[in-house]
Amino acid sequence: MQVLITDHGATPDQTINTAAIQAAIDSVRSTGGRVVIPPGRWRCGTVWLRSGVELHLAMGATLLGTNDPADYPAWSPVEAGVVRSRRAGPRRMVGASQCEHIAVTGPGTIDGDGGCGGQIRESGGNEAHPQNLQFIDCRDVQVRDVTLRSAGSWMQQYLACEGVRLTGLDVWNHGNKTNDGLDIDGCREVLISDCDIDSHDDAMVFKSTGPMGCRNILVSNCRFRSNCHGIKFGTESVGGFENIRVSNCIVSPSRRASPMAGYPEGRPVITGCALECVDGGVMRHVHIDGLLVERVFAPIFIKLGNRLDRRLDEADPPEGMIEDISIRNVHARQAGPYSCSITGYPGRHVRRVQLENIDIEHVGGVRTEDILEKVPEHSDRYPEINMFTRDSDKQLPSYGFYLRHVREISLRNISLRLLEPDAREPIISDDVEDLRMENVIAGGAESWA
Repeated sequence: MQVLITDHGATPDQTINTAAIQAAIDSVRSTGGRVVIPPGRWRCGTVWLRSGVELHLAMGATLLGTNDPADYPAWSPVEAGVVRSRRAGPRRMVGASQCEHIAVTGPGTIDGDGGCGGQIRESGGNEAHPQNLQFIDCRDVQVRDVTLRSAGSWMQQYLACEGVRLTGLDVWNHGNKTNDGLDIDGCREVLISDCDIDSHDDAMVFKSTGPMGCRNILVSNCRFRSNCHGIKFGTESVGGFENIRVSNCIVSPSRRASPMAGYPEGRPVITGCALECVDGGVMRHVHIDGLLVERVFAPIFIKLGNRLDRRLDEADPPEGMIEDISIRNVHARQAGPYSCSITGYPGRHVRRVQLENIDIEHVGGVRTEDILEKVPEHSDRYPEINMFTRDSDKQLPSYGFYLRHVREISLRNISLRLLEPDAREPIISDDVEDLRMENVIAGGAESWA
């Protein structure tokens, strides 16, 4: 069954069409069907999908958010008892909760219009502003061939969902400080492919903000542009991450470059891939294969920590674990000046890591007086590549890889090239057992005396 929103009284341009669009959705909730947004600009606030419903945006159609917070009534899936989570935004444009067989399809656009322009002042800050898409505890979710623009906070969040397929998405999310491009939180059986995401904050983030971990996920053929992290796991890691593969992706600076707080101007992307497990949980069997990284501070960052952020009422979580990680076929251009790092903390080690076919072109340029003499642990800090150095404004003693509190790590076919002389060592290891290196080549510029 197919219905047009105009069949239920929707009119384009300045009219607020929330009720008409919701009526169109509800009209097919018993049988299932397609609700069509025809060409034009259709303003609306929050609408809720129902099981069996596809929201289809035709060519030339734009679902446009309003600038009135009253059009986005606050509803917390945590307070409603639907999920347990540390971070679930209270507002959304297109939402779904405990639905099955739902879809949002293009080729039209969902434009949040900035999500009320910072008008909402409450606990949660910018994250209290509307997301363009938010699906909670749903099964069989498809979002394909849609253009997503200018959310008030995260562009799209999939929380505790199973069977998610995201393909052909064109995402632009800038304006607020928490403008992530894509957040997968505690989901299972996920396929993400052929997406182009440009965001102020993290481009693609895997989170585990509650007991439901991220499991069985495939990501391929995507481009991630960011002022923060390209591909990130964490920071929240309560339920863990397992069996995740990322292949044939590109990470590069946003087309709207705006460096994040705490980092210098001119090189806005923080990492190509960041694997962070600091709030308990187990991260294992994560494999990244085929990554082109352009102009990032550090291509690879892996951190096992014990921040143990407690925003649920559970007892203190057990210490986390990172094991069985592989990163292969990475080509990084103009990386630095920060070093890649793989670190645990005293008594808790990152285990079984394979790095293979890694080619990093590093900007270099660090002098002896700019090297941090003693690297602090800071295992309870927010995980970030500058977590060891920001108090001193100096750099780690390596320019390629800094390895600490690691067991069973292999580096095979590694090329570390300098564009400018650098006083640091290419690789530093501290409290590392069973380090295997094969065909590791470093150099390319004369070191500082």
